[in-house]
Amino acid sequence: MTFFSKLGENIILPQDVLIQSKETAGVSGAINATIGIATKNKKALFLPSIDKVIKEINNSEYLPYSPTPGLPEMRNLWKEKIISDNPKINKEHLSLPMVTTGITQGIDIVANLFSSEGDALLLPSLFWQNYAQIYSIKLGNKVYTYNQFNENNTYYLENFKEVLYSIKESKISLILNFPNNPTGYTPSTEELDELTIIIDRFAKENPEKQVIIICDDAYFGLFFEENHKTPSLSSIYKLETNSNCLIVKLDGITKEYYGWGLRIGFITYYTGNDNLREHLLEKTQGYLRSTTSSPCNLSQQIAIRLLKDKDTYIEKKENDKIIHERYIILKKSLDDYKLSDSVTVLPFNSGYFFTIKMPSKINAHDFRLKFLHDYKYGVYSMDNEHIRIAFSCLDKELIPDLVKNFKLCLNEF
Repeated sequence: MTFFSKLGENIILPQDVLIQSKETAGVSGAINATIGIATKNKKALFLPSIDKVIKEINNSEYLPYSPTPGLPEMRNLWKEKIISDNPKINKEHLSLPMVTTGITQGIDIVANLFSSEGDALLLPSLFWQNYAQIYSIKLGNKVYTYNQFNENNTYYLENFKEVLYSIKESKISLILNFPNNPTGYTPSTEELDELTIIIDRFAKENPEKQVIIICDDAYFGLFFEENHKTPSLSSIYKLETNSNCLIVKLDGITKEYYGWGLRIGFITYYTGNDNLREHLLEKTQGYLRSTTSSPCNLSQQIAIRLLKDKDTYIEKKENDKIIHERYIILKKSLDDYKLSDSVTVLPFNSGYFFTIKMPSKINAHDFRLKFLHDYKYGVYSMDNEHIRIAFSCLDKELIPDLVKNFKLCLNEF
């Protein structure tokens, strides 16, 4: 006898980064480079303005319920930000963002509104595992993956196209997550344009298929190389001219404003069809009403003040500069210690992470445990082959030692 529904039977608590991070915390003196957060001296890297604005908020402002789609001022401020970040788009085609409890809820809402059993999800071969939990286990989508990088370690657009055209299902959700978790890769402007062309041709050649293009912009703004800074929406917005394409942008305060625990995310639609845009907002609001009912008022009050405070932008740039500096030191350390002679360091140029593909003779999980217990560094083994390291968690003076010790640990295998 079981009390569980079919979904209850199938749902799992993945033995993923949260479990491995907890394991790292249990090792005395270990440095934690597992989880998607930015730290300094082992504490969250924060915006000082958050402390200031919290003191300004009156309980009469934050105790009442928020409207289901979020506070109007919050939604308007975020829309202005998206337009500023993507000057090429037609601002009239952009919906008002709707507030979610983090980007994860946004993904879940989009999945449930537009996908069901018998539909398809297209992802790169290395992806955030919660996508599969939501689309495959909860909704019964078939997951297709393309190789993110080819044998020359460059972005594999040809394989993306090959897999896209191989999909037989009539509805396809396609997640573009740049900067990517776990690889830390953002396509060049030319690569992103070519990706858009491939999707556009596919949509035109297959008018009977529906394509939902989802931009998961969780790490938006942390772009470190000059030709790899084009926002996804600034390229794929062109696809809305296809009646069988729907564009959705998911983003949030979480990483962009160093406010992980505020749990403020957004769903925004881009379409030139006014009736469709209103219908999308209505349906999304209906789904929100049936789940969280309304987002956290206090977090929104904090976020509103942050977005309106000029000091916030100065502080944010300072924090972004810290992450960028770590990236530069990491790149130099990888060269200095010639880590690529022993493993495959996958291309990275943005975000929080980089990913290493281990040699076939070394199991990534075994390596992680040895690296943790013998060298006191916690890293995330995603599968038997790949290890993800969050350099966002590493103070700059720790980075060369991590790379050096990683190579020493490799030699022991």
